[in-house]
This record gives sequence, structure tokens and C-alpha cells, in this order.
Amino acid sequence: MIDVTGRVALVTAGAKGLGAEVARRLAAAGADVAVTYAQDGVAARGFAAEVERGGRRCLPLQADARDFGRAARVVEEARAALGGLHILVCGAGGMGIARRGPLAAMTETDWDDAVVFSLKSAFNYIRAAAPHFQAQRYGKIVCVGSVNGLGGRPGTASYNAAKAGLVGLVRTAAAELGAWDVNVNLVAPGFIETTTQVNTPQKVRDQVLGECAIKRLGTPADIAPPIVFLCSDAARHVTGQVLGVDAGQYLPRPLP
Repeated sequence: MIDVTGRVALVTAGAKGLGAEVARRLAAAGADVAVTYAQDGVAARGFAAEVERGGRRCLPLQADARDFGRAARVVEEARAALGGLHILVCGAGGMGIARRGPLAAMTETDWDDAVVFSLKSAFNYIRAAAPHFQAQRYGKIVCVGSVNGLGGRPGTASYNAAKAGLVGLVRTAAAELGAWDVNVNLVAPGFIETTTQVNTPQKVRDQVLGECAIKRLGTPADIAPPIVFLCSDAARHVTGQVLGVDAGQYLPRPLP
């Protein structure tokens, strides 16, 4: 059993989808949690009530993940309300911001939106939390990337580039913060069945499934446990790593 009893976690985009599953499991493992949401306050408060019925505190905070100044205030509000901060999961920037289409037809806005939402949002929160983690000489940071940031995929260049940038950000943060016993890692999921994927064509799903060694498309329940592990002291000797959770999508093809 993973145990994070006594810890306080902040999960960006944590009121729905994968982020909510991560926050739910952190709470089940003993943490109090703060979650950010962009617009749907009703859903966020409903999720907070669910967590609190399970015996842990949950603080929903409205925030645009792209807002540098708001990230610093969110960290301070979470610390003040919940008595500290020990864990940061940067979950904002999922497939919802990806612009599908060839690179040659991509607009400047398509590029900027993906890079700011997927990459700058993580920087905003790491930058805000890092001084506190250094001061207390403890912290766990996990960013949610994508296997497409490792291997690339035609049609989503801006998203892939942003997720590739997260790898560099995580490795640099791990190198800089390790002296203060702060672990920084990245989980790179493959295809995940979330609300952002409801309009994904079946032929794309079939293609991804055909690429996977394990013939199953992922769900938040497949991705959240590895994230929670990296947030715990069970992973205290793991930092600067990229953990692919993709059913073996990019493994070499077996011989026929």
C-alpha cells in the first residue's frame, strides 16, 4: 500500500478526468488535496465533497493554468488552507488543447496555445512550489506528459513538441532541486479514455490499439497509480525519470 498520510498535495486540472483520479487516489492513500479547475465550479465542488466524505480535506481552486501569477497564489492558498504543501502533480494540458492537422497547415495560434497550456502551465506551478519545497527540504513533483512527446505522431506537432519540452523541464528541475531532497519525474501515458477523447475516430483508436503490445486502451485508473507511487516515499530514490504508461505502444514489433 502506498502511504502519503500527513502530506498535502496540489493537483492541477484535478477536478475531472485523470487529474480527479489522481487526487482521489492520493486522498485514499492519506493526503489532503487541493485541485484546480478552469471553469466548472459545480463539478469541482462536487468532487471536493466526494473526497471529504472519504475523510480527507479537499480544496477546489479556480485557476487558468497558463496564468503565472495565479499559480503562485494557488500554491499560497493551498498551503494556508491545508497547512503546507508536499506534493505537486502538474496535470493540466491534456489532449483537449491538441490541434489536429499537418504541420504545414498549423497556425501560430495553434502552436502557441498548445505550448503555453501544456508546457508553460507546468513551469508556472513548479516555479511557484519549488521555493517552498527547498525551504522544507522535501517535495514530490510529477508532470503528466505523453508518449507522443517521446516518439512523435503526425498531426499534432504543437502538442508533441510541448510534451517533449516537459521532459527537458522535468530533468532540469530534478537536477536543480535534488540537493533539497525534491524528486521530479514525468509520467508519459499513451491513449487514455477520457472525456477529451470522446470524438476521437474509431480508426485512430484501432490504429493505437494495433500498436500496443498489451491490447487494451488506457483509462485514468491505469495511469493514476504510477503517479501516486512517484508522489510517495516509496519512490524517494527516483528522480529525473520518464515513466511510459502506454501498454507498450512504442516497443519493437514482434516477428510475425
